[in-house]
Amino acid sequence: MNSYKISFVFFLLFVLAGCRKYVEEVPIQGQRVLEYTDDYRALMNNRNDQQYSSGLAPILSCDDLDLIDAAIQGNMTSTSQRAMYTWSKPFYIDQQIDYDWANYYSTMYVYNTVINGVMDSKGGNATMKSGILAEALLHRAFNYFLLVNLYSNQYDAATAASDPGVPLMLKPVLFVDLTRPSVEQVYDQMLSDINAALPLLPVKQDINFKPNKAAAFALLSKVYLNMRDFTAAAAFADSTLALSGDLYDFNLSIATTPYTFPSQFNDKQVLLRKVPRLTPSAPQLSQSLLGLLGTKDLRYVLFVKPGNNFYPAFTGQGYWSRERTSGTEDKPAVGLTVNETWLIKAECLARAGKKDEAVDMLNTLRKRRFKPVDYVALTAASADEALKLVIDERRREFFGTGLRWFDQRRLNKDVQFTATITRKFNNVTYTLEPNSNAYVFPLANLLIAQNPEMQQNP
Repeated sequence: MNSYKISFVFFLLFVLAGCRKYVEEVPIQGQRVLEYTDDYRALMNNRNDQQYSSGLAPILSCDDLDLIDAAIQGNMTSTSQRAMYTWSKPFYIDQQIDYDWANYYSTMYVYNTVINGVMDSKGGNATMKSGILAEALLHRAFNYFLLVNLYSNQYDAATAASDPGVPLMLKPVLFVDLTRPSVEQVYDQMLSDINAALPLLPVKQDINFKPNKAAAFALLSKVYLNMRDFTAAAAFADSTLALSGDLYDFNLSIATTPYTFPSQFNDKQVLLRKVPRLTPSAPQLSQSLLGLLGTKDLRYVLFVKPGNNFYPAFTGQGYWSRERTSGTEDKPAVGLTVNETWLIKAECLARAGKKDEAVDMLNTLRKRRFKPVDYVALTAASADEALKLVIDERRREFFGTGLRWFDQRRLNKDVQFTATITRKFNNVTYTLEPNSNAYVFPLANLLIAQNPEMQQNP
């Protein structure tokens, strides 16, 4: 079956997933009933459906950016982007659509269709069917991880059972009660999906937008990190790295002129390829980030450029994303990666008081992020100091991707890392306090209007 046709039909049906007024106005039946295993394989082979992670909101909201350049501020005419950057609710007013939310739930419909139908399909063997099922389960869990960590409170064992989560849509049906379950219920569903997928996934896939066992272990590690179960996060990080633990050496990228960088499809660090739905055209980097990087770090050399490389009036330093360096259309890696799992393990070691082991892991990574002549080994006098080194390294490793926003949310639970952030936009000062409600993105006004059973975030 033509995968594009299937995807397009589903897009028309579900791009406004969760908005009852709209889904009642389109036919439910597609152009062909899914009957054969190959039909379900075609759904899961559609890269355009599988590849997107979050959009602009976490990138604009995090403290990696500081859009102080007047030219950038003048060019930011989108009211929703201004709201994201200034932590001002709502993001989407009147009839505006939150396309990130819509994308998560429209692809969720695809995953639910596969999960609920592939095992009864015709023409495929049991191994093929179960493999397709496992891919859909893992992708669904990844979507719920993003949703609950953007639109709900950060997981807290003391409040997760009562904090509003995000709607759990587990069947390919349109008319469902969208009352929000708890954060705990969403996490339980994620873990159930991952654990169901894990034994069915292969060790290797033919391409990295299809999840394998290492990706499943990596997602488990990431979920448990956000639950602050650092013992489990470390164990699943070990399982990931035992299967796929190679770190890319950035010295390879500066060995040629002009500099190069592998696309995600050719990057051995990428376990599950995901890209942002959108990226800023001129992402001006904050001084706090630039001060952490320094100019000898190869991440700076490869991914930071003077503003005039973006447009003439921009005078700051901007994030030069990987598609510009790799020469492909590939955007930043925001899926599941070896390097993030590596740093999760280092963080768990530091939190367990194993400062020397944590710093050893950092130094192994950093040897691949500096020229040999510029490399200086890190040291830590205490576990707290080692933990600070890990968090700083995460910021260096993932700037420009929006992953920093997820770290800011979860690190509000650590007194050591709480911070008040301020920024100016059009001569108005905005402040983000620790544990502020602004760390939970608002639901679109349109979504609430059409689904009054859904509770808005404060």
